Amino acid sequence: MPFLSLPFRLRYVPLTLALAGVLGFGALCLAFPGWGLFYALLSLACLFLAGVGVHDLVQTQHAVLRNYPIAGHLRFLLEGVRPEIRQYFFEGDKDGAPFSRDKRALVYQRAKRALDKRPFGTQYDVYGDQYEWLHHSIAPRPVSPDPHRVIIGHSGPCTQPYSASVLNISAMSYGALSANAVRALNRGQSWAVLPMTPARAVFPPVTARRGAI
Repeated sequence: MPFLSLPFRLRYVPLTLALAGVLGFGALCLAFPGWGLFYALLSLACLFLAGVGVHDLVQTQHAVLRNYPIAGHLRFLLEGVRPEIRQYFFEGDKDGAPFSRDKRALVYQRAKRALDKRPFGTQYDVYGDQYEWLHHSIAPRPVSPDPHRVIIGHSGPCTQPYSASVLNISAMSYGALSANAVRALNRGQSWAVLPMTPARAVFPPVTARRGAI
């Protein structure tokens, strides 16, 4: 009969073994009184597991536990330690969010005033897609004659268009920068003839893709 074969199916074997352990260790406890305490403890452990398995069979909250009594708890146990296992055994130095292990280690080193430099190359895939970088060239190109300026308001209803640099120096909110920092920004802005606004820092990224600048 199919019903009689259920205890011997693989998913019910842990519960079957727990019930058999209750009876088996209970009999050994009576047969060998000298080891009675040891066998009694094993019988109680099996009784506890059997109780867990019976509860898993009758509960209706978790299908995994209902289909795999006792053994199904292993899934939730592994799920609970998954972040630790991933962090210490499988996560790469460049993985992780919002900060990679590499960046966290850099913060820890600087907080402890330890050496934070890692010479001799990088672990990043510098030839991968969407990777951008700047590097020196042994054959620099001549300075571009382009003034890198745009005319703002040259079309439309604007009556006073003006020329502005593509690059922009902008200070932080009041109090966020020291007086010396603001003076340095003002001096650089006057040398480069760039517009400067007091709202927020806006430095457009200047990058090169797989080429010398």
